[in-house]
Amino acid sequence: MLNRSRYILRALLYKRVRSSAKTGIRVRVYLSANPAAMTTGQPWSAVLAYSYRIRMDRVDTDRVLLERVFAAFNDHPVHRVDHKHTRAWYAKRLRSLSVGDVVGIDDRHYVCQKFGWASIPAPSIDRTRRPTGPRGLYL
Repeated sequence: MLNRSRYILRALLYKRVRSSAKTGIRVRVYLSANPAAMTTGQPWSAVLAYSYRIRMDRVDTDRVLLERVFAAFNDHPVHRVDHKHTRAWYAKRLRSLSVGDVVGIDDRHYVCQKFGWASIPAPSIDRTRRPTGPRGLYL
């Protein structure tokens, strides 16, 4: 009976760890559809360019993750696991993350400014456009 209890307890513990490993922090990167966003820093509408989940320590703040995302999508990833996201980003021929672009972390959104990040409400999504190559943002 004791072995059965250990087996059940181990199975429950493994399941819990495994399910938390599958879920993580949802990160979404929106490229600004506003041509003046680089000067104003305000996205009037945005296009979802890339989305993924990442596992991080709970002690890390949103600012730490924002800097990590910025580094990854400006072709200098800091963490080893970010290299695959950087390669996927540039394989889609997307431009680097710039002022006016938005990063969503779970249900919170931040706009990239000249110096740092500012919290904003969720951007309006422009579903009529698709991100394209480095010369122009849209088709």
